[in-house]
Amino acid sequence: MSLQYKIISTIKRGQTGDNERIWFPKLTGSRKIELQQVAEIMEKRSTASEADIQVVITGLVNLIPELLLDGNTVKIDNFGSFRLHAKVSTEDSPDKVTSRNINDLRISFLPDKRIKQALKRANFKKKKE
Repeated sequence: MSLQYKIISTIKRGQTGDNERIWFPKLTGSRKIELQQVAEIMEKRSTASEADIQVVITGLVNLIPELLLDGNTVKIDNFGSFRLHAKVSTEDSPDKVTSRNINDLRISFLPDKRIKQALKRANFKKKKE
């Protein structure tokens, strides 16, 4: 398996004109794999049925937001950790800060060492135009 990329360009920050372009690879060719497909693959690799796998994954998907909203970091061994971060606005003094300064919640995922090591084995292939 190889990850495909294409070469794209953008203008350097603070610059204008074609002479100030920078070039870099961008991953492409990603396709969406849905829960049913994941469950089918996992069924072939385990003794669990596709239906059982779907039930467990769906339960996990429903549980993670609940645990996060209770103020927890959710760590799934050999997979990674989910955490909430707040996008906030600032004030010029502490007594002006309220919950209204929290504008949005973002979720972050930090993969465990096992996944990071697996990703280091990635191969890359330039996409044919």
